[in-house]
Amino acid sequence: MRFEDLAGRSVVVWGAGREGRAALVELTARGLAPTVALTGAGVVPDDLAHLAVTGEAALARLAAADVVVKSPGVPHTAPEYLRLRELGVPVTSLTDLWLHDNAHRTVAVTGTKGKSTTASLVRHLLGGLGLDAALVGNGGVPVTAGDRPEAAYAVAEVSSYQAADLTCSPRVAVVTSLYAEHLPWHGGYEQYVADKLTLVAHGPEAVVVPDVAGEVARLVAARLGPATRLLDPAALGLVVTDDGVAWQGVGELHADELALRGRHNLVNLALALAAVDVLVEGGADRSALLAAARTFAPLAHRLEQVPSGDGRAWVDDSLATAPESVVAALETYADRRVVLLAGGADRGLSFAPLVDYLARRDPAAGVSTIAVGPAGARLARELDVRLAPDFATALTWASAPSDAEVVLLSPGAPSFDEFASFEERSAAFRAAAGRSATAPDAR
Repeated sequence: MRFEDLAGRSVVVWGAGREGRAALVELTARGLAPTVALTGAGVVPDDLAHLAVTGEAALARLAAADVVVKSPGVPHTAPEYLRLRELGVPVTSLTDLWLHDNAHRTVAVTGTKGKSTTASLVRHLLGGLGLDAALVGNGGVPVTAGDRPEAAYAVAEVSSYQAADLTCSPRVAVVTSLYAEHLPWHGGYEQYVADKLTLVAHGPEAVVVPDVAGEVARLVAARLGPATRLLDPAALGLVVTDDGVAWQGVGELHADELALRGRHNLVNLALALAAVDVLVEGGADRSALLAAARTFAPLAHRLEQVPSGDGRAWVDDSLATAPESVVAALETYADRRVVLLAGGADRGLSFAPLVDYLARRDPAAGVSTIAVGPAGARLARELDVRLAPDFATALTWASAPSDAEVVLLSPGAPSFDEFASFEERSAAFRAAAGRSATAPDAR
């Protein structure tokens, strides 16, 4: 559905979060007069009191609408959503409306993990070519709030919540990874994959995946039409090793030249390089792309080393909220002794990938795990590890003298058991790092 299709129709914005508010602003600017419906425990903000309804009135307003513009926070498993589908009420989203007008200049990145780093890399690499690009979407700026029609390209980070409502695909898409995440919202892993890959199901020009022979490519290929090109970085001569990224006939990027940490981030870099090479008409200046990669600054809370007082590397990887992400973090320090802080709110994700990895890890590079929270309690039942009663205690234990070289916060779970946000959990970790003062002879 396009913005122009809404003219003269009764439109209701469902939700008043960041994207719901952005939809309200955009629709009003286009001459529409939308109302706002808040279901569940939603409370009407004071500044929207004249537009918003709640409770039974909200349900009635949604059911009577010609079109509902749904916020991504409303799950497809919600009874209210299922009821609208039964009634045949058209449901769209701000991202879908915007993408119909901007698909020709958009590269969109999705994936369970790695999408923020990869999208930021794409934007940075385009800048390295002297091209103007707007970074929008799940990373923090609603697509319309960051929309600049004069920009040559739009780089959109797309969550599974946003992808689920799409009826249009970008010109180029990148899928970084797929494993279990956000299952309650989607109703299971198969539906999560289906919703996530709706991004690529409407005729993109190309889709870039890590490996055309891998599981991600198999799942993606099932959603593609014959006109869409499916490729991986290797198809363009990009080779990833533990030591860096080599571009055949162009040059090499050694790992020690880059601020990015971990082989998984080298894969993200290769995906971004491939996406830009495909996106730019006539082909990109590949040497300039390699030069630009050397100046990329990693995003916060993703294997970010923070200041510490004990000489050890304290690493904030708080956005690693799935066990597979914890494995990637530990592999980054495969030859070093690590204190791992893991756990938090429990979503029931299997810890098997982490348990299996720890079982085969070199004992000389041992991992001392401190578990915390409901997820940590479950992990402690699967592993012989210490379970802290709270995060503050876990930090105290992590700060104690040991032979570990790295203190790693890579929780494999959200923060909502103790904290309002992952930023609060990260702040507590950083404060403990700054207070740490392990005796040198104890390290």
